[in-house]
Amino acid sequence: MKAVVAAIMLASALPAPPAGAVDFLVPGVSLGSVSLAAGARVSYLVVTESFGSSDSSFVELSVVSRGRGEVRLEVSTAPYPRRRDETLTVRLRLSESAVSAASAGDFRECIREIRVREGTGDFREPTAAELDDLSIEDLFIKRSEGAARRDLGAATVSVPAGSFLCSGVETARRDARTVTLGGVRAERIEEETTRVWISPDVPLWGLVKSRMERRNTIARAGAPGAAPRITITESILLSYRAPSQK
Repeated sequence: MKAVVAAIMLASALPAPPAGAVDFLVPGVSLGSVSLAAGARVSYLVVTESFGSSDSSFVELSVVSRGRGEVRLEVSTAPYPRRRDETLTVRLRLSESAVSAASAGDFRECIREIRVREGTGDFREPTAAELDDLSIEDLFIKRSEGAARRDLGAATVSVPAGSFLCSGVETARRDARTVTLGGVRAERIEEETTRVWISPDVPLWGLVKSRMERRNTIARAGAPGAAPRITITESILLSYRAPSQK
């Protein structure tokens, strides 16, 4: 189940606003800013490159229904190309007040039911281990401090789902801290640069394409700098359905 949460975070990497508040899943997004209209659906190809290898995943999010004080969401993940028998689907039945949740405790109180399905099997109750693996605390994060933001302007972005007139934003942050490795003091430097392209024509959070690059470097005084460890994650919109579309 934690894999599902991680997949959502990768597929919806959005820019960081000023620090000081708590967001849902990724910096810059509150539940209230996400459109949860019934019938909305988005699917993404998420490609991660790290240490010379590449991994591709399929992620789909859909609002099954909304009404009578409830919202039903489904999140599916699978290796790409997608195979039904390798797909994990989590169905959440939430109180409609979840859209205003601002903490893990608030959100937990809004969960009325969780069901899971592996492959083409039936939905079932999650095991105790699966529930434990779904950390609600991981869904709510503090907004990044010290992140620099740059508007990229408007551009037409083409993805498998079509071509969209988007607004682009780049955010960058750099964190450095002293660590001790084998008795030797060193500086660990973490850098992250994210570019996202957003269109109002795409449901949920409007994400069309994103690219996140993370660099981790260990620097020791008087020693040659080690090559940075670089991880690049790209999310690309494969398909979508707006609520008005049948």
